[in-house]
Amino acid sequence: MDTPKILLVDDEPEARDTIERYLIRHLECSIYKADDGRHALELIGKENFDVAILDVKMPGISGIDVLRRLKAVNPQAGVLVVTGWNSQQVAEAAIKEGAVDYIIKPSNMEVIFPKVRALLEKINKYFPKVE
Repeated sequence: MDTPKILLVDDEPEARDTIERYLIRHLECSIYKADDGRHALELIGKENFDVAILDVKMPGISGIDVLRRLKAVNPQAGVLVVTGWNSQQVAEAAIKEGAVDYIIKPSNMEVIFPKVRALLEKINKYFPKVE
C-alpha cells in the first residue's frame, strides 16, 4: 500500500492539530505539518505530497505562494485552500493557481474530510482505517 502523504499548512496550531487528529484517526496516511509558508516550502522540497490543505493568510509567505510552488514541482497534488475571508476573489485566485477547492473558516471536519477523501479516491489512495 502506497500510503498517501498529506501536507497541512496553517499558522494556527489548533487548526493544524484538529485536522491532523481527525485524519490520523480515519485514514492510513502520513501527515506533515508546517506552521508557515517558509516551512511548507522546505517540506515541498523534500517530499512529494498527494494532498495539501493550505491556509491562505499567513505571515510571510502566503498559502497562494505555497500553492504556486507546490503545483510547479508536483502538478498532480490535490490542493484545498482554507481561508477566513469569505471572498470570491480569494477563491478564484486559488482555483486559478491550481487548487481543487476552497473552504471558508471556521470550518469542521464534516466539510473538510469529504473533500480530502474525494481527492484520495481520485488517485486510488483512499485507505480508511478499520476500527
